[in-house]
Amino acid sequence: MKILLLHTDYIEYEAKEKAIDGADKIDIKKDRLDEALAVFVAVEKDDEDAINETVKNASNEIEEVARNLGVDKIMLYPYAHLSSNLSGPDAAKEALKKLKERLSKRFTVKSSPFGWYKAFKLSCKGHPLAELSREIKGAGEEEEEKKKIVSSWFILTPEGELIEAEKFDFKEHEELEKFYR
Repeated sequence: MKILLLHTDYIEYEAKEKAIDGADKIDIKKDRLDEALAVFVAVEKDDEDAINETVKNASNEIEEVARNLGVDKIMLYPYAHLSSNLSGPDAAKEALKKLKERLSKRFTVKSSPFGWYKAFKLSCKGHPLAELSREIKGAGEEEEEKKKIVSSWFILTPEGELIEAEKFDFKEHEELEKFYR
């Protein structure tokens, strides 16, 4: 999942026409939030296998930014243009719905409709934390990254010198060499 977070004076949108089959059914074509965190969201193919974990991680990240900014209103805005590796529409709608539910426990949350062409206006505040982006991963992806971690061995001599184990002369330290190998 990729998100773009903008601290806004206001954000407003107007739904114009359906962009895809399966677009949200809407009653409200126009909406607005003042003094809000606008969160543009792209749900990606890799998120489909870990939607709950990805949503949890995204929610935590958004909550932290909102707290740091002192914001209590959030506008979720589905925004496919953040990724070239989008999930299917059903997975995206599920993720966005769950994200809204989680965030609604602590914030006033509105969302623009999924699957629509929309016009929008916003005014970004323009301070150092007003424009942020994040890439959110589910648990499976984080575990995969952890597997890539490479460890290195060093020997610390009594004199305080740190030597790479591969370059250390073990001639007088046979027991240490057994431990290392």
